Amino acid sequence: MLACGIRARGSVARAARLPNRGIAATLAGMIRPRSRRRKPSSLIFLLLLVAGLLLIGYLDQQLREIRTSEGSRIVVRDGDSLAIDGVDFRLAGIDAPELRQDCEAADGAKWPCGEAARRALHSLVAQGDLRCSPHTNDRFGRVVATCRIDGVGDLGAAMVRDGLAVNYGGRGPGDYAAEEDAARRNKEGIWRGRFTPPSEWRAAHPR
Repeated sequence: MLACGIRARGSVARAARLPNRGIAATLAGMIRPRSRRRKPSSLIFLLLLVAGLLLIGYLDQQLREIRTSEGSRIVVRDGDSLAIDGVDFRLAGIDAPELRQDCEAADGAKWPCGEAARRALHSLVAQGDLRCSPHTNDRFGRVVATCRIDGVGDLGAAMVRDGLAVNYGGRGPGDYAAEEDAARRNKEGIWRGRFTPPSEWRAAHPR
């Protein structure tokens, strides 16, 4: 109590020497409790950011994943490869733009041809039951196979015909030269403008 009395009297004395401030206002300023500092929001922001990234990853996975009528789980990785129940497959005879690859339209505008190829393959696979005939394994251990969908036919032929893959038959089973010629004439997909062949793009952008 004594200490409080001394502190209060000192406040009054100081107020008397400050003509521009009233004693009551000075006392109020001296005894007003200090406002608590707000807790930093960086941790909350970080948690929200992580949650958002996880949600985006989950939604992207749902866009890639397909369930067949037999219960098989198919994940479309890009325009020429997929996984069936955890086993990686590469479509024989074609080479699609890489997932991060861009191409040029007729007016020179960039467009994400790699992502477009993945979405196109996903759409084809989702149309019916998938059947694959294995041929060999590539250097990455993937099963190189010719795959077909009921009502669609050969997936490799469909991707090349739609201009979202090039003929790669010289390096494996399958030859889609006729489908590539038709896509080029009709300016389908990547043939609407300029593009770097996927093999050259991979060489320039090693993983």
